[in-house]
Amino acid sequence: MDGCEILDYYRTRFQLKSCFRDGKQHAGITNCQSTDLRKLDFHFNASLAAVNLAKAACKRLGITYFIFSCKSFMHNAYMLERFIGVFGINPAPQVIDKLFKELILFTARAA
Repeated sequence: MDGCEILDYYRTRFQLKSCFRDGKQHAGITNCQSTDLRKLDFHFNASLAAVNLAKAACKRLGITYFIFSCKSFMHNAYMLERFIGVFGINPAPQVIDKLFKELILFTARAA
């Protein structure tokens, strides 16, 4: 085999390995208790899709991909929207942008 081809295979293998690892640790790929093959297939696809969506979201936001930083980002976004909704705050769009940049990305940068 050519050296470039071996390198491509190794990169692909590493991406698959990290996707399954993140699926096992954070996306619940091993939590399905069904014995039906169709349900298992759907569960595996949903877990791996969640990991891939997290990767795409981190790439879109310019954050270095770590599944726990993406999870903390999503949690912070939910909490900020919840605070704004519960307290009935109606801030200006500039304030919302500033809050999202400072509060939501805080733990993603700290990690």
